[in-house]
Amino acid sequence: MAKNNAEIQTHFEKYEKLLGGEKNCEKKIIVLDEIKNNHSDTRLKSAKVEHPTIKMDMELLIESKVHDKRSFKFKLRAKDLTVEPFFRFDSDGVSHLNKIPLTPLNELKIDTPHFHKFDNEGRNIAYQTDSLKNPTTREILLNDVSLCMAHYCDESKTYYNSEYIEIKQTPTSELDLDTDSFNPLNGVDYE
Repeated sequence: MAKNNAEIQTHFEKYEKLLGGEKNCEKKIIVLDEIKNNHSDTRLKSAKVEHPTIKMDMELLIESKVHDKRSFKFKLRAKDLTVEPFFRFDSDGVSHLNKIPLTPLNELKIDTPHFHKFDNEGRNIAYQTDSLKNPTTREILLNDVSLCMAHYCDESKTYYNSEYIEIKQTPTSELDLDTDSFNPLNGVDYE
């Protein structure tokens, strides 16, 4: 069982202000051109983020699986507040079990894709927006990382000079041949 985040619980008012206020990212286009040290199958990149009134080191972290472009994470982290990301999005992975007292059992389990934020008790709470609950919209978002990033930008209030941040999952130095998911002859009957 994960324990509550004591830093968030203690500084919850500051956390709400940090999360609720519009934040500015230093980059409009983030190219995932680094490989994660402990996961050679994951690309990553970070960019500095600033809040207009709360001065602390903050960063936006983007991760994406090399061979599965639908598996990505967006994270906001402020180490001066807490070491773990204070707001994140997971496109793929295991379901999250919200441990909130008096919540009906059928509302405790939140499948991916989902967002994560903290409540006033420091509990890590997963939730889905209406767009993520809608199967058609969810598929559109998961098939376009920049479109999904725009959804994250709106949910986290993190932009580049009031514009959406774009994500490039493959560096320009590499060819983006995703032959497993795109076959122009798929569905063609040769009989």
